[in-house]
Amino acid sequence: METLNNLVPTTTGTEIAQELGFGFIAKNAALNGAMNLGVKALQIVFTLFLCWLMIRLSHKLINKVLEAQVQRKKLAMSERKASTLSTVAGSILKYVVYFIGLVSILKQLGVPTESLLVIASAGSVAIGLGAQGIAGDMMEGFFILFEDHYAVGDVVTIQGITGTVESVTLRSTKLRDAMGAVHIIPNGSIGTVTNNCREFINAVVEVGIAYGESIDRAIEVLNDEMAKTTDIEDILETPTVAGVSSLGDSAVNLKIVAKCKVKTAAGVSAELRRRIKNRFDAEGIEIPFPQQVVHLVKEA
Repeated sequence: METLNNLVPTTTGTEIAQELGFGFIAKNAALNGAMNLGVKALQIVFTLFLCWLMIRLSHKLINKVLEAQVQRKKLAMSERKASTLSTVAGSILKYVVYFIGLVSILKQLGVPTESLLVIASAGSVAIGLGAQGIAGDMMEGFFILFEDHYAVGDVVTIQGITGTVESVTLRSTKLRDAMGAVHIIPNGSIGTVTNNCREFINAVVEVGIAYGESIDRAIEVLNDEMAKTTDIEDILETPTVAGVSSLGDSAVNLKIVAKCKVKTAAGVSAELRRRIKNRFDAEGIEIPFPQQVVHLVKEA
């Protein structure tokens, strides 16, 4: 009997209580850890939502301020410049809010402030060494905005690309050409800019007449036709017949220059060509097609 008692393990009440206590503590610790993780996750989500809300509200505030500036009677700002400043200010503000939100999230995750300062210092050094091109782009973007080289909505030519400016930031300029393609050009590599939207633009039309026609009569007819263009709203002044521009292979080319509103040169040119063709047909003035004269030489 004593031998059987020695073989059966015995557990005291104290040991059972300790095991139950340790199990409860472990479960409680796991529960607290899960709750803390959930709270941090909610804090991070709330921080991201707050950043998004701040960006939306700030964009609306910036637009209202700029709209009020445009509508002012004194020292008013043009709509094109207001649109550009709205894009740039919104971009800068977005990055500032993102940076503040990132720092806040890292602090919520338990990253010490000293570590954040070290990370920021290392990041600034990395930017200084490896992102000199970006710094140059931003500096050039600042001068583009400060000196008002162009603005959103302008038709410009940059690096041989002609298109409408869709956005301007400190980093780059976005153009959309006539085919609908979008070109993103870093501000640091822009170089020479041709702006076709300053006060007015000239619509230049060249028309050819046959060598057998009278140049003086053709110019007289053109001057009379150009005097009738007052019904075209986009033309600012009566178009000028500049005279003979070149002597082509099969035609004498005459040039007409029309001062018109910005962004209307293509439409004005098309309308002038239509009127000139109809008038020349009515006057019997020939617009020749390309032709060649072949001389045959007989051998003796």
